[in-house]
Amino acid sequence: MILPPYLFWPLFCLTLRLGLKIAMKRYLISFLFFLFCGLALVAQPKKTLVFDNNTQSLGTIFVSETAYTKAYPFKNAGLLPLQIQVVSTPCVCAEVSWPKEEIAPGETGEIIVTFHANAANENLSLTFYVYSNGIPNPNAIFLKAKVKEPRNNK
Repeated sequence: MILPPYLFWPLFCLTLRLGLKIAMKRYLISFLFFLFCGLALVAQPKKTLVFDNNTQSLGTIFVSETAYTKAYPFKNAGLLPLQIQVVSTPCVCAEVSWPKEEIAPGETGEIIVTFHANAANENLSLTFYVYSNGIPNPNAIFLKAKVKEPRNNK
């Protein structure tokens, strides 16, 4: 005896529905897994290096043996201790000092830049990169000046 095909249709639909339900459950579980993993990464406590002012200006200075110094105060606005690893200098005319110990959350510190004006440069702009275990990494600070030849008082 041959059964008419319309008798198989409910069985096919039931199988298809169960198959789709299983597939949808798998997709839903996978989606939720990746969503929670992503949220866990985003929710990690951060170490954030925030400068009061990342651009300092020396104004107009003259070529001399005098060293010019500027301080860049910063704060650890994160939830974990911040460690400054290194501050890169763009030339040998600049020296940088920074705190070597960890900066606790909410605490402040400062980076000291010392500039030696050895040659005249009408518009000087130096960029220093601060590398730390915080965000952003690296963080840029800038020093601007107008360096002129000294006046002769004869």
